[in-house]
Amino acid sequence: MRLFLIRHGQTEWNINGRAQGHTDIPLDPIGLHQAQLLGQRFEGEEIDLVLSSDLQRARMTADAVASATRAPLELLPSLRERGFGTWEGKHFIEFAAALSASHLGRFDFTPPDGESFRDVWARLEPVAQRLMKVSGNVVVVSHGGSLSLLLARLIGGPIEISQSFRFANTGVTELGRLPDGRVHLATYNDTRHLESIHELENPFVGSIDGSSR
Repeated sequence: MRLFLIRHGQTEWNINGRAQGHTDIPLDPIGLHQAQLLGQRFEGEEIDLVLSSDLQRARMTADAVASATRAPLELLPSLRERGFGTWEGKHFIEFAAALSASHLGRFDFTPPDGESFRDVWARLEPVAQRLMKVSGNVVVVSHGGSLSLLLARLIGGPIEISQSFRFANTGVTELGRLPDGRVHLATYNDTRHLESIHELENPFVGSIDGSSR
């Protein structure tokens, strides 16, 4: 098995540092270009399945990979980003201030009508179990916060290790499965396909608290 984890392309809210969550924001012009280059990067790869969040920023990115590889595309709401409820659209600086004022820890803090990190951790468990059993080569297109939690699950780490991971827009992380069933990390956050985009000054924009993209 080869497994590719990919964050969606850039959106306007990424640039503005606003929490997107479940708000269905499309790719901006640079994000569309990134998706095109990502598709070109996967041309010639033998991909058996593309799984994607059903939010359009992820779906538009996944479409480029599915088209380039002729792999079937399956949309999974469980791959959505952390929901921020009534706080969606707020700047991440506001989240950092609210977290500092809260008596809850980072992983249990929940925006009004939204989800905590721990909620998303639980939501992704069936996805991780499926990926640990799947055969063939699979691409997963999702969101920065969700991917950090999914990667932590896949490598057998605790939820806390998810805070160590950051994903650039269309960054590619590749994992493989060893004969004993363990997963190994082969490539982390590869963005070489974006070298021709000079407008992208900071691929990590929008990740102030590492929570959502």
